[in-house]
Amino acid sequence: MVKNFKEVREFAKKKNNIKIAIAGAREEEINLAIRVKEEGIADFVLIGIENQIKKMISDEGRNPFDYEVLNAENDVQACAFAISLTKEGKVNMPMKGLLHTATFMKAVLNKEAGLDFKRRASQVTVFDDKSGKLKFLTDCAINVDQGVKIKKDIIENAVEIATSFGCTMPKVALLGAAETVNLGIEDTLNSAILTQMNRRGQIKNCKVDGPLSLDNAIDLEAAKHKGIESSVAGMADILVGASLGEANTLSKSLHYYAHFETASIIGGSKNPFIMTSRTDELENKINSIASTILTL
Repeated sequence: MVKNFKEVREFAKKKNNIKIAIAGAREEEINLAIRVKEEGIADFVLIGIENQIKKMISDEGRNPFDYEVLNAENDVQACAFAISLTKEGKVNMPMKGLLHTATFMKAVLNKEAGLDFKRRASQVTVFDDKSGKLKFLTDCAINVDQGVKIKKDIIENAVEIATSFGCTMPKVALLGAAETVNLGIEDTLNSAILTQMNRRGQIKNCKVDGPLSLDNAIDLEAAKHKGIESSVAGMADILVGASLGEANTLSKSLHYYAHFETASIIGGSKNPFIMTSRTDELENKINSIASTILTL
């Protein structure tokens, strides 16, 4: 099991000749590419206004000829180029640069020219809570509707990602406001259904239980105090939010309040892609790149 982001970066370096196409490469992304390249994690194709990109590389005191640059007249074209390079096998994955998420995702999801998917896409936040192993939280950014069918995909994406980090048979906690099924609260009913689906082998390679409140999901003493008998309670590797809003808020709280190191990974696609937030700090973006490389 990968224990922290320092190990994530070291494992990522062992994946040879990784190349990433950044659609909409501007100053911040160029600084990121320089840092990641010089750290030995990956190389890049920088897609955007060619002369501007080369000037920004020069302004950083680097030789523009050491970086592959592809000219694109606008963001739509930049995204199309990044997806095309990925599908042609010329790069391992595309990455969203400084452009609108909707523009990037439209290219990713294009039925004719976009990426291929195993299941519905979802976002996973990886975080280091200082417990000695990395944890996972989902879905923090993509799916507004999270019924049973979609939740199944969200769980399976997270399990696949956690497994790539060396977490065998991950314990999945389905979060809720309480640890009991309430007939008036839909997400608790969905959690009960998903738990039973796991027990019947319809969700594989993990242990699922829920609903569980956050304290009972992550603190063994809290679970014991409430008399909860579960193979997941108090020991969760993966936290599944009851809603997009809950998971998104918890993800930001981990970073801004708890000051945990985090990374973002998108699951569900056959070819991984990287989509970080404009507010993400440099270290978070490097963690996201290295973490996504681990899923290859």
